[in-house]
Formats: sequence, C-alpha cells, structure tokens
Amino acid sequence: MELLPTSNAHVDSKDVWTRFLKQKEKIIECYGDYPDLCGLLHKYIKSADHALVLGANNSTVGESLYDVGYHSLVVVDSNENAIKKLVAKNENKRPEMQFASMDFGKMTYDDDSFNAILDRGTVDSLIWQDKSGDIQEKLSGLFQQIHRVLKLAGRFICVSFAQDDVVKPVLEYFSNEGWPVRIHKLPDKEQDDSGDGKKEFRPPVYVFVCTKFKKMPQMTKKILEVCLHDNQPTKRYDTIDAIQGAIQETQQYAMVRYNIQNRNQTEDGISVVLCNSTTNQPRYTLHVVNSASAKRAHQKFAIFIVPEGRETEWLFASDAGRSIVASQAGFQRVLITCLHRDNTYENLDAIKKELSQKVMELAPPGLDSKHKVPFLTIGDDLGYREVRYRGNSDFSGAFVVEDVRSGEGAMLRRLVFLSAKDAVQSEVRLLPEKPKKKGKQGSEMETTQVTQIDTSYLACGYQRFQVVGMATIPQFQSLLEKRLDMLIIGLGGGIIPMFIYTHFPKVYLDVVDIDPAIVDVAKNWFGCVEDERMILHAEDGVKFIAEKAKQDTGHRYHDVIFDIDSKDLSVGMSCPPKVFVEVEFLQMVKDKILHPQGVFQLNLVARDKELKEQVIQDIKSVFPTVLRGSIEDTVNEIIYAFPHASPLSDAQLKESVKKAAVAMQKIAKSSSTPVDPETDLSKVLEGLVIQC
Repeated sequence: MELLPTSNAHVDSKDVWTRFLKQKEKIIECYGDYPDLCGLLHKYIKSADHALVLGANNSTVGESLYDVGYHSLVVVDSNENAIKKLVAKNENKRPEMQFASMDFGKMTYDDDSFNAILDRGTVDSLIWQDKSGDIQEKLSGLFQQIHRVLKLAGRFICVSFAQDDVVKPVLEYFSNEGWPVRIHKLPDKEQDDSGDGKKEFRPPVYVFVCTKFKKMPQMTKKILEVCLHDNQPTKRYDTIDAIQGAIQETQQYAMVRYNIQNRNQTEDGISVVLCNSTTNQPRYTLHVVNSASAKRAHQKFAIFIVPEGRETEWLFASDAGRSIVASQAGFQRVLITCLHRDNTYENLDAIKKELSQKVMELAPPGLDSKHKVPFLTIGDDLGYREVRYRGNSDFSGAFVVEDVRSGEGAMLRRLVFLSAKDAVQSEVRLLPEKPKKKGKQGSEMETTQVTQIDTSYLACGYQRFQVVGMATIPQFQSLLEKRLDMLIIGLGGGIIPMFIYTHFPKVYLDVVDIDPAIVDVAKNWFGCVEDERMILHAEDGVKFIAEKAKQDTGHRYHDVIFDIDSKDLSVGMSCPPKVFVEVEFLQMVKDKILHPQGVFQLNLVARDKELKEQVIQDIKSVFPTVLRGSIEDTVNEIIYAFPHASPLSDAQLKESVKKAAVAMQKIAKSSSTPVDPETDLSKVLEGLVIQC
C-alpha cells in the first residue's frame, strides 16, 4: 500500500531557501536531469514533435532527448555567448539540433510553430533574480509568446520548485486562457551529504503541463489537476488556492524531513500522518521523539507501535508521556506510531513491511539507509478496537462510540469527538454479563454474552471531584437520606449522573445537554437511564437556567454542576463556554437556581492563565467562599463555590470537607452497587485550596 505523508509541524523555511538560492549550480542540478524527467517528457512530447527548449541551462536535457530520437529541437537563450558554446559543442554530434539567441518575451518565431515548449527553471529564475520591479510585465510577455508560438493541443512543460509566487501566475494565466493544467511532483531524491555530517537541502520538484486549448466563452470551469505522489490517481481541484495548499503540504513535509535529518528541529510536537493513497484516509500517525537517554551508542532509531485503541491514553497522547516512552525504550530517536480507526492491520510483521521504507525518511542523521530498524510494542498483539456507532451532530461534529481494550486488559467504551483531535469525551468500563443459555432442556444450547456498563467506575480524576462535591454541602448526609436535588449542565456519555444515580438513591437529577444526538448516545450506548429520578433535557443550558430563574417557583438545587465543553477554539478556555462564567449569569445561578446551603461546581479547563484567573476572580465576586481542586497530570481544575460565607477557618473548612468525603465513601460503598475499589472518594479532596 502506498502511504502519503503530511506533517503537523510548521517550519520557518526562509533561511534555508536563502542559503539554497545562493548555490546556482546546485539549483540547476536539483531540477532533475534527463533520467529524472524522461518519464513525463516521453508521456507528453512525441519524438516527431517540433519542440522549443527555453534556456541554455536546459540544453543537457535537450541533448539527451536528441540522443533518443527527438531531432526537431530548438534551444533559445538571451545569452548569445552561451548559445555560441552550445553550437560549438553540438554542431557535429547533433547536426539537426538548432540554437538561437533571443529574448524570451520577444521571440521571432511564427505563430503556431511548436508542438511542445520545455522550461526547466526559467520561470523560477525570472521571479527570483529580477530586481527591476517589472516582473509581472516580463512574465506576461513570456506567457504571451508561449501562447502565440505553441500549436493548438501543444504543451508547455514547466519544471519548477513551485513556490507561491510561481504557482499563482502560471495557473492564473493559462487556466484563464482555457488551457487545462496538470501538475506532477517528481519522486523525492535522497538528500546529499554536505560534508559535515549533515544533509543538504533539496526542495521538491514539480512539473506543470499546460495544454493549449481554444478558448471557449461557454467553458467557465477551469481544469486544474494534480498528481503529487507516485501511483496516486490524478485529483482535480476547483481553485488555485486549493492547489497551492496541496503543494505547500508536500513542501512542508520536505522541510520537516530536512530539519529532522539534521537535528535542527528536536523539540516535541512534531508528527507525520501517513495516509492511504487510494482513499486519502489517515492510516498511521508518527510522533518524532528524541531522547538523550540512549542506553548504548548504537541504539539510534526505533519504531514503537501503540496498540490499537490506546492512542488516547496520556502516555501516548501527550508530549510528556511520549517522552517517557522514548526514554524507557532507550533509543536516540523513537517514532511513536499510532494506528487509526477504520483501517485493518494484519499483524506486526505486516506493519513493519508497510512502514520500513517510509520511516527511514525520518531517521536521525548518519544512519545507514540499510540499517535494520527495530519495531517495539507492548504485549503480543496490536490491541483491540471496535467501532460500535458513528454519528454527526450540529453541535459536536462527527463522533464515534468504540470499544477498546486498556493496557490492563479491561474493556472500555469511549465516546470520541473526531473534530477535536480524537478527544475522548466519555469513557466507561464494560462488564460482560454471565453467559445466557438458550434452548430446551437436553438440547444443544447457544451461549451468548451481553455487555453491561460498569456504573461503579469513574475513569477521570475530575469526575471524582464532581461526585464528591456533594460532601461539601452542609448536612449532606441527612439530605442523602431524604432528598437531594442536583442540576448538571453537560451530559456527554452520562458517566457522572449515572454514578450518582446508582450509588445515591435519594438524589434527583435534572441533566441538560444542548446536543440531542449526544443525549441519544448516552441512553443507547452508555446505559444512561431516564425516569422520575433522572430527567434528561436536550436543550441549551443557558436558556434552561434563564427560564428556571424567570419562573422562580422557589425550587432550588442543592448541587449545580457545570461540565460543558466549548466549541470556540479562539478562546483559551475549552470548558466551559465563556457565557456560563459571566458575572451576571453566575449571579442568576446563585440567586435563583442554587439552594442557600448548596454548592456550585465548575469543571474549569483553561490554558490561558490570565483568562483562568479572571474567571476565578469573577466567581469569587459572586460567591463568598471558593475552593479549588487541581487534578494531577491534567489541565482540569474543579471549583466549589458556596453562596454563604463559612464561619470556619481555612484549616477547619478543609478538615470538615475531608471528613465529609470519608462519610460519603462509606455511603457509596453500602449501596446496592458497591463503588469500584479504585474509586476512593475519601482521598479526592486532599489537594483542595481555599480561596475566601
């Protein structure tokens, strides 16, 4: 299977290009010689064609064409001395080959003289070397001459590095004239050694094939085609901008490779996605991780395969986690490789065969291309993943429900939002029910297993904080014996409400989520129930609260939880949306929604430190007492805010809520569905900070 690379890294290429453009001889060489170009040249130029070659520097390609039977060739250049040298070199060996000295923009040939025109870097050089400011005039003159002297159905073949200031004028002029344009990318050549142990920069090379058609007024749609990889079908694009984007992606990958091979770019965060060339769907993501803790000098490079379904775990999903994996592996560079859903992977040997050539493009400098790279993984298989459901909502975009196997062997079900870099929104543990037998006595029976959601399990630390928040309510134990009313804004898979529903039978919940599709997923795939104790509302949380406040029936919630992710990526706060923490809205919650002896809880996720502190200050301006709980290895922070001032000192308040948490753990353990042993609610509040 052919794999097509893209990269997430953005490398500043200005200095590299500046150095490269100073090496004139190197530039000419990088455009490719006849062996590099012959496949495309023979495809688009016939041996009997009368062909024009622009530029004396391209004469070697013309000479090679002549030697294989292309005898009707004319080489033109504005440099008269260069043309004289070519005449002297070729007049005996290639007697039918013609040479002429003239300005490209003022050629004297008759209209419709040539079947093909070949340019190898001439358009590039016009743009890069011109300092007079009339480059557009020169380009226009050249293109008009090409248009004039080329026959109908003839082809202008332009070999270029395809920088933006070349791509746009070429595509605009010829496509506006009604010419179909197809762009090929030449196969990448190995970077040359510069003599100091580093690789020299060799940019990707592209071939523009512009075919002269008669301009038809009724043909308004441009024909723009691209083939950027070997064995990849030609793809048609609607706009020049789209083509520029596709070209820039391959150029960016080439620059990333150059920097990685020279160790100029060793910071974390560089990843390369390899896509299936047929479907263009992602198949592998390779994270490049360098480590200073190689155990032996020869341990330079290794590939680590993350078992399928485990790529969202912290160890493999974060820079810090991947650094630990690379350090423990003991190699100078490790490509931590994640397997994408919707692909089939036969076994580790098949993956080795598929990746062995591609991974060498990301090898450290000085590594022999024939070096046998070790493939590492965990356990004996490639993991397990089964996509159970796919959906798409107006609010959350595309999502999947999938079952995976954890590192400890437990089966997990996850709700994954695909638009947020495969963010796991919810995770539950699955328990297989006891086998059920079907059939009559004495007959052969069929055994089936039915999956059951483990509602005693909380996967994330912030979920435990939110559950144990009930313990901060004064007299919470008596409420849990009578009735405790709770409002949760944000449902997801319903993990928190179902845990509370299962273990605290006197808690009555209103759970609100703006996304009807997610409400359905919670009920159908995560075991979320709906009855008189738990009512699910598929509506906007802001409007729900505003309507409750307007009605002002006197009913108040003892516990109000905000656990809502934000879809606005322009704000440095991913939970909650900013409207939920505006002072006026918080005041409404305090005055009209929350019980005077209740608690308001907020799951706060903000990478913008200033914004985070501003949110805290706004909460403190509304609520007299605020407690903050941070969770290790996450950016989540849980806020407990109270509508009353505490008569206790900070130390007394912390001690009081810790004792309440111990009591809450005992209550949960005594329920008909015991709490999972790993979920110790009594220890959750040890990291609380009081902010009065």
